[in-house]
Amino acid sequence: MKTAEKIAVVDIGSNSCRMVIYEQSGAALIPYFNEKTMAGLGRELSETGRLSPSGSELALQTFHRFRAITASLKIKNVRAVATAAVREAADGPDFKRRAEEILGAPIQVLRGADEGRLSALGVSIGFINPTGLIADLGGTSMELRPVEPDAVGESFLLGPLARSMDSGLSYEKRRKTMRKILSESAFVDQVTGQDLFAVGGAWRNVAAVHMMLRDYPLRVAHAYKMTQADIENVIEASALAQSDKLTREQLLGVSKRRFDTLPHAALLLKTLMEQLGVEKVTISSFGLRDGVAADGLEVDGASGLLDAVPLFLRSTPESRVFGRELYSFIHPISKQFKKSETLLRAICSMADAGGRMHPDHRAQLVYEQVLRAPVPSMSHSERLFAAYAAASRYTFKLVEDPRYARLLGLGAKRRAKVLGTAMRLGSVYSGRSGTILATAKLAIKDETLTLNVDKDYSDLVSETVERRLGQLAGLMQLQPRLVIA
Repeated sequence: MKTAEKIAVVDIGSNSCRMVIYEQSGAALIPYFNEKTMAGLGRELSETGRLSPSGSELALQTFHRFRAITASLKIKNVRAVATAAVREAADGPDFKRRAEEILGAPIQVLRGADEGRLSALGVSIGFINPTGLIADLGGTSMELRPVEPDAVGESFLLGPLARSMDSGLSYEKRRKTMRKILSESAFVDQVTGQDLFAVGGAWRNVAAVHMMLRDYPLRVAHAYKMTQADIENVIEASALAQSDKLTREQLLGVSKRRFDTLPHAALLLKTLMEQLGVEKVTISSFGLRDGVAADGLEVDGASGLLDAVPLFLRSTPESRVFGRELYSFIHPISKQFKKSETLLRAICSMADAGGRMHPDHRAQLVYEQVLRAPVPSMSHSERLFAAYAAASRYTFKLVEDPRYARLLGLGAKRRAKVLGTAMRLGSVYSGRSGTILATAKLAIKDETLTLNVDKDYSDLVSETVERRLGQLAGLMQLQPRLVIA
């Protein structure tokens, strides 16, 4: 893997101004630094046609800080974009000129179609071969379009700042207004019944609130799924928060900065799902900014996952070679795991994650690390499977956090333990050397699990190796056999 390079993306939105610095290597984009200011540039746009004066000053102050950070880190690749507020405001061009002077980088003012394309690119690197629709909610607009890169969608002025005049209306009247706007769209009528990916901080916040309501332990927004009923629960909670102090405090604890926009975001998402005729929505943490960073690069969800894991783990060249050989080692039994080749390769590249950690704690540390790794293309069930497998590489008796026990079925848990135990066998035999591991092969035949070892490496077969082979065979309900030839 090449040395990682840094790319800074500045996203000037209607509600927030954010800079994300990515480390990029191969197809991987891993966040290195992430900071936002809730400037509210579009807060007064619907009434005045201009950017908020206080929001503009706060944004420009923020850009001074962003410039200092990128200069200190010697980042030459700074990509700045502005969305609906700057695009629509009468004083948008003047703000753009001042912002460019401070940032020291050109700002691309995105059209709705540009936003849609870049959001689609972001989603495409966050999942493996996603299909369906993307709904990207900003402060002012919502972009709706197919995932396909060259597809055409539609922009709706349905962001919370654009619909601030509705805030005093009842929830039902606000729903009615949203339904009317969406029902008048010929595009919406043409794309019903497809998978839906929700992009944007407001909708990630809806997911965060729902996780809190159901006491969901894995607080990772990406790939989180919600039904219409789930979102209705969030709507009801936000309504209750208006009069119930405890509920209000709970919701404020989830996201104080986006609390005011929560009812609008939840109402819009539920209404959109109704109009599109979809029962479930998938939250995507990958969107516009990731698309801006990835634009012009050869990236996709599968390659991104395989390149992101070693980048995130800061793997050495030796560890990366070991991970590749470990996949070859487990490949003869890979059908047992009922997982994609991409995921299994990624898990094998995680197998060395705890090598430098204290032996008494590394299994648990690796488990938590994998659960929350900022990598693309893993569903929540796949994260849990990967975490259990990676931790089982270090211990045969993993004490799982009971909060996660209900999220991974017993069958999947057993298969993850088998995978972890197989990786442990490969690690023990080889001393974490990819070169040595290439001299051993697993095979299954006639209710027997065989470890075949090259005769020139017979000295590496210890009592511990034989014991680990026995453990693996026992888990698989097979008989162990060692062959040295």
